Amino acid sequence: MYAPRTLRLLIGADAICVRGLDGRLIWLETTDSSAFTAADGQVRECAHNGEEVLMVPRDTAAEAQALVSLSAALAWSAATLQPGSQQADPEQFEQRPADIRTAATDDGRLLQIVIDRDTGVVLAIAGESLHGSFELKLQSVQVVDSTPDHFAARHL
Repeated sequence: MYAPRTLRLLIGADAICVRGLDGRLIWLETTDSSAFTAADGQVRECAHNGEEVLMVPRDTAAEAQALVSLSAALAWSAATLQPGSQQADPEQFEQRPADIRTAATDDGRLLQIVIDRDTGVVLAIAGESLHGSFELKLQSVQVVDSTPDHFAARHL
């Protein structure tokens, strides 16, 4: 709905953070809490509890979660992985070694999913949705060391 747009995506072992290019927090998801910037510009943080489901606003860029791993991409797209893979052209994917996998939805739409061999992060997903063709793609990749509390709310 908001495409095309460019966002900053930070992925940790147990967290994902989506920011606008201006640094504004859009959405943060960790194992124990969620945070997002509300329409009034205030950051709202909600602790997860076992039974209550947090309903975040529509524009949280939740599609970014599909780029965390192959399993996340398959869950996001409701697709099933097809057998086989091929090597991706490093020129197209930040000089990173990657593999291209194909997945299919129940109604037969095919997706191409490019997975970084070193990190397991999905570098790109392209295919057909119910509303036409789409592409999610990381424009740059930087692997950095971080502290255990890198995604803590105080760093928002």
